[in-house]
Amino acid sequence: MSEESQRFCDLGEEHLRREEPEEALQWYERAIEEDPQNPEAWSGRAKACYHLGQLERADRYFRRAQRYLEPRLHERPRRRGWWSDESGRSFLRLLHWRALCKFWMGLYDDAARLFRRILKLAPSDPLEVRFLLGETFFRMGDLDRAIREFEQADGDPDACYNLGLTWFYKGEFARSVGAFRRGIFENLHLAARLAELESPPSLPSYRGTHPKELDTEDAAFEYSDRCGDLWAGRPLLRDWLRGIIEHPIVRDDLRRHIEHLRSLGEQELSPGEAARIEGSNATLRDPDRLARTDVEVAADVMRQVFRLPTTDAGV
Repeated sequence: MSEESQRFCDLGEEHLRREEPEEALQWYERAIEEDPQNPEAWSGRAKACYHLGQLERADRYFRRAQRYLEPRLHERPRRRGWWSDESGRSFLRLLHWRALCKFWMGLYDDAARLFRRILKLAPSDPLEVRFLLGETFFRMGDLDRAIREFEQADGDPDACYNLGLTWFYKGEFARSVGAFRRGIFENLHLAARLAELESPPSLPSYRGTHPKELDTEDAAFEYSDRCGDLWAGRPLLRDWLRGIIEHPIVRDDLRRHIEHLRSLGEQELSPGEAARIEGSNATLRDPDRLARTDVEVAADVMRQVFRLPTTDAGV
């Protein structure tokens, strides 16, 4: 890569960070003029197009970047993980961007193929694509494969909520309750948004219980932006989730969860006391503990949502 091409790429990247894709596009195009086989320039050009909503162009440019990057992969040390060196990471990121383009264009077969390739090369899922693969299978109507992927992305609120949806459509209502209860713990803002309820005021966040910081309002908005179509125009889903949230057993768990988070946010808390509360919170959210009451919660919510007589509320 020429120095001038690299300089233009750096300027393009700076504009992308500022959320100025049109300006970024101009710099990446200049970088390509300087070095037509620069994969970083083609990838940057593709990212700018992606953020401008030009998905077909973005995918085409990502494929060009991949073409110029692949010969360099032969120089990678053998028997090293793909995430262990810059060339491998760049290649995985290109596949990720291409998969996102396919996903948003509704080309779910292609998106699934690319997501699966990423996971084959990097089974530890450093790019956190497993929940997206699950969502892709869900949108393809392959519910069993969606469930397998969502269950392996345990702890990701997006996966938990979509797993709850998938079990609901499978008619496995107790399992749907269990998935949604885990999702509610992971992001209560999202539960309130989807169920059209008010979020608790000044809901605290704590890295010890949510290390990926996916319990925030911003994370809830991102899910709604990507998956809102799965819920829109489906009041039955809203009522199902609302019934779970408002069930006395779930309400009591959430009260205790919020108390834990508020206690953990106190600055004068000793390390020993913090560890004790974190342990109590982990026990509270334990799936095996929740499973002991999932059937009861599901039966009660089914009677409420489907207006079933008491004797007909089988799960």
